Formats: sequence, structure tokens, C-alpha cells
Amino acid sequence: MTDKFDVIVVGAGPAGCSSAIHLSRLGYDVLILEKGKVAGQKNVSGGVLFGKYLDKYGLINLIPNFEEEAPLERKITDHEVHMLSNVKTENNINSYKIKSITNNSLLSKLGFINTKISTGVDYTVLRSKFDRWFSMKAIEEGALLNTENTVENLIFSGNNVVGVQTTNEQLYADLVIDSSGVTSNLIEQTGLRAKLEPLDTYHGVKHVYELDKETIDKRFKLKNNCGKSLVYFGEFMHGVNGGAFIYTNNTTISIGIVFSLDSLMNKMTNNFDLIGKPVDILENFEKQPRINEYLKDATLVEYSAHNIPKGHKVMLNQPYINGYMATGDCLGAFVKIGPLIDGMRRAIATGIMAGETFDYARKNNDYSINSLSRYKELLQPIYSDINKSRFDSRLFENELAYTLTPKILFNFGSYDKIKCKITKDNISNQNSITKIQNKTGILDYEEDPDYSHIKINQKNCDNTEDKSWVPLCPVNCYTLVNNKGIFASFKDLYQYNLKLIAAKQTINVENDAKQLTLEDIKKSKVSFDHVACVSCGTCGVIGPKSSIIFNHERSGHGIKFRYG
Repeated sequence: MTDKFDVIVVGAGPAGCSSAIHLSRLGYDVLILEKGKVAGQKNVSGGVLFGKYLDKYGLINLIPNFEEEAPLERKITDHEVHMLSNVKTENNINSYKIKSITNNSLLSKLGFINTKISTGVDYTVLRSKFDRWFSMKAIEEGALLNTENTVENLIFSGNNVVGVQTTNEQLYADLVIDSSGVTSNLIEQTGLRAKLEPLDTYHGVKHVYELDKETIDKRFKLKNNCGKSLVYFGEFMHGVNGGAFIYTNNTTISIGIVFSLDSLMNKMTNNFDLIGKPVDILENFEKQPRINEYLKDATLVEYSAHNIPKGHKVMLNQPYINGYMATGDCLGAFVKIGPLIDGMRRAIATGIMAGETFDYARKNNDYSINSLSRYKELLQPIYSDINKSRFDSRLFENELAYTLTPKILFNFGSYDKIKCKITKDNISNQNSITKIQNKTGILDYEEDPDYSHIKINQKNCDNTEDKSWVPLCPVNCYTLVNNKGIFASFKDLYQYNLKLIAAKQTINVENDAKQLTLEDIKKSKVSFDHVACVSCGTCGVIGPKSSIIFNHERSGHGIKFRYG
């Protein structure tokens, strides 16, 4: 391998591949470093890829014939938004309410929800296939892709980044473009941003279900290989800020929940009698009568979880230092405005912009912030999007709006009332350890016997009183251990105590069980096992830095998503 490259790109996702393609076409010597065995194995999204962005920064500008070449699922022609109530029983008749929001609805006219978001070249994609194809396009243009090689540190010479330290070697370049995603630990090394906090982050959990194409077409009323993007808000969220999505693929359905992580943490640590793990809310959504009909006879083929940056909280005001630029989720270039969950096209755009900036810097023979400031100029349209989403967040992304809006619409607006058979809340009482084991059991995972990418300080973890990262972990990396057993969620411990106290008394049972659970959480030891970790990074966001340090797997080990 050459001693020095023009550019080292960290990560072979949409941002990284876009940078590499643009730069390779200009004749530059580009190395992409990817931690997975193949590009895409570590990545997940909802996901709809919007093909156009601005005048020249969409995928269709980078690869004009991508619609013929790329492994796309379905062309998304309809974006629907629905408010969904829980099932109610009146006069022995079970029913639920659903309100579909159109561009003529009041919320649309006020600018809160806009369903006219199509660009005409928008598709659902599965990241394992799409990112692999995208990385091959970079190779075709002349970039070098080195997989199973994790970047662990930046190399500095004075105040300048001059290369990277991987698991295996030191590599040098005039510029490092960081496209390693929301869990990037390189950002902290630059001093551009501190560790992300729950307030800075969305958390998503997703199921992928397999179902034959004809059934998907029939249930979602689809034709000509077109698909739908559906977003739902409502009581099924149990007061957690966020909503659900459904995306139709060729022979699969992607269905998930996007939460505000701080809201989810608050509910799960204070209302743990109801929610055990984040996926409990997704399962509750799936069992709503309308959704259950979509999924009838479908087979669960993948479970995943992923953190997403709140762009309006974390978008870097200065996205570079000497010899280094951040792109994509690492930069914070993510927008969520009403039903619009939009990161991939902005990742692609920032990748192209970073490539243009390097070309400008090379012509000046200057890779300092003086030349790299060109990047911020190019990013101005994205900053404008972020500012708009910040305004939207203040109005709509809060507990009052998420809980009050459905009530107003169902009490004072028009809606459809649908009869059904289900009569109660559908959060399962199955214990969290068993539930999660059933889900992770269908995943492909290669354990690293010699290295754990998560480092914990056992004493500090045990002494932390709230231990909130334990139930927030979407798998079973962490469990509480005490003389009552092993528990992956506070809810399971609460249920144990509820039975214990109910056997002794009939008054204040629930309150006393909650107080006993809080005492048990404080005294419990924390057991840690990184096997089956889905690399979402949630524990690194929630856990005290003195207790938990989240890094990346080495040598291609860890989770291997087949869909993504």
C-alpha cells in the first residue's frame, strides 16, 4: 500500500462513497477504509433514498443512471401520514380511530406536516445491498477500498491531521474525510464536538419482514413496482416523543419506530411498569389492528437498532480542522421535519461537497482551515434545512405536541372509525431476556474472542444509581444481577417485585413495588456481554464516560446485517 494518499475516507456509506467517487473522477488517489467485511454490513436505515438534492448534489447528479444500475427496492410515489388511536370499547364494540393527514389538512396548511416531499426519483433501499453497490462504483472510478480495517485514531502533527491509525497500521494523507457515522469517535479527538448526549440523539428500532411481492402489492394497493412511505403518530407511543414508519420493499417490509432518546430514557426509567425495552413500543405498534393486517403471515428476518443525530442539536458549526473534514451523520447532516426522515441524500451531498473542497484546497496547496472553510460555504443550504428543522422541533417535537395533537384531531376533527377485534394494550409481558434472544438469534454475528469494542469500568457501572443504559440497550449487552435473578429491563424486575409484594399485602402494591425496584436497581451489579451487540452506540451516549466507552469492532467482527 502506498505511503501516502491524497485523501483517506473513513467509512464506505453514502457520504464516504460519494466523496470517493467524486475525487477519483478528478484523478486523486483515494483510500476508503471500512470496518466491515464488505460495505453495508454494519449499516441500517429506514429507509427512503431521495434521489435529488439541490441543483447538483443528488445521487442522480453523481450517477445519472442509478435508477438502472443500483439495487433499488421500490419507487416511492406516495408519502402518507396517519394519526392512530388505541382500541376503545363502547357498547361491547371494539374500534379504533385513524386520521389521515393530507396537504389540505390544517397541520399541513400551518406548515407542521408536509406530505409533498417527493423528488420524482425516490426509492426504498436496503443498505446491505445498496452500500455494497455504491462502494463498487467508487472502485470502478479508481478508489481503493480496504475492508476489515477499523480506524481507531487520528494522527496529528502539531495542529494538523496527517493520517489515521487503524487496527493494523498507520496511513497518511493530505486530508482525512470522516464518514464513519453517528458513532464516530474521531470527532471527539478533533475537539469539534463532545460526546453526544441523549438530548442530541434519536434512537431507531426496526424489523424487516419477508412477504411475497403480490401480497405486498395487494395489501398496500401498489402497482408497477411502486411503493409507499407511511408514517404514524399516536397513542401507541405511550407518551414517548416519536413516531412509526413503514416502507415497502420488493419482497420485504421495513417497519420501525424513531424515538427522541431523551424522551425514551425518561419514560423507561420512570414508567418502567409498562415499557421494558425500546422494541416493546414497536411490537405494540405492530399489533395495532391496522398494522397487524399488513403483517399477517409475514416472517421476521431482521432486527436492528441505530442512533441518529438530531441535526438541529449537533450539526457542526465548524465541520473541519487542519487536514480533516466531517460528513454525513458524523457531521450531523440529518433532518427530521414532520414525516420527513431524511439523512441519506444529505450524506451524499456532504460527501460531494467535501470532495469539491479538497479539489479547491489542492489547487491552493493548502489543507488548513483557511482552504477548508470553502466546505462551510458549500454547506449553507444544508444549514438552512437544519435551521428549519430546529424551528419545527420547537413546535412539534415535544411531549405536549405528540400527546395533544392526536387528542385534538380525534375530538374535534374528522376521522375514520374502524371496528376491530383487539381490545387491549398489546405490549407483551414476555421477559426481555427471552424476547431479545429470539430476535438476535436470527442475526448473523461473528464474535471476536480477543477484543471487546465496548470498554466498561465495572466498579463505576455497579455504583451508578440509575443504570439507565441497561434497559435502553436494544439487545442484552447489559443485565442487572442481584439476589432475585438476572434482569435485562427494569420492567422485569418490577414485575418480580410486584408479585412478591402482592403476596404479602393488598394496599399500595404498585407503589411499593416501584420503590423496591428503584432500591434494587441501585444495589444491583451490572453484567456485560458484547456478543450480539448491534453497534448502535446507545450505551456510549447514555452511560457515564467514566463507566462506558464505545468504540468500533475490529477486523470485520460483530454484527452483519443482511438487509440493513
